Amino acid sequence: MNRSIPLIALALILLGTEPLCAQGLKGRELLGVRIGGTIASSALHDEFGNGTELELHFIKGITSWLGADLALSSHSFGESKDPAKNIEFTGLNREVKLHLYSLAVGIVALKTIRQHITPTIEAGPGVYSVNTILPEGFYEAQKTDNRLGLYGGIGLLIKITKSVSLNVNAKYHHVFVGNKPEDTVRFYTGEQTARFYQVAVGVAIYTG
Repeated sequence: MNRSIPLIALALILLGTEPLCAQGLKGRELLGVRIGGTIASSALHDEFGNGTELELHFIKGITSWLGADLALSSHSFGESKDPAKNIEFTGLNREVKLHLYSLAVGIVALKTIRQHITPTIEAGPGVYSVNTILPEGFYEAQKTDNRLGLYGGIGLLIKITKSVSLNVNAKYHHVFVGNKPEDTVRFYTGEQTARFYQVAVGVAIYTG
């Protein structure tokens, strides 16, 4: 998480340097979709590696520079890299896949610094569904645990038309995944948290 502090500080500086865009968030909504990748940290990376990312998000303007943000995300990490732990965890020599879904609600701040460029900064809590997938031939068994977590992120909106912007975004997620031996992330990594970065790009559409 320490690596993200300089980026967040830079975003805060940028947000405070220029006047607000004449047409801000107040009375408007923003709908967007992003695709990209997840970068796992420490033991999570060693056991499952990096993955893919898909996110749908919605922003409701509160003031010209502040909004409420809702994001539904899919974070896929793929298969376990440790066959011995797979046998210990399942009792058989079978694949174990890890997939997280998240529903996060946060506050987002933005301010235009140039005519077409608007940096953003956001943070908030989320509910994370930790899914352990066990393939069984044509079927899949699944174990699901719902956990709480926190996220923080920065991004850029690059204006293409009056209503459409290119959206580049990076987030850090810190998920409290449980402390019981049968909890998947706890079993494989020995840790009670899952930490990963999300880097994605997409399109955002303003309404109103």
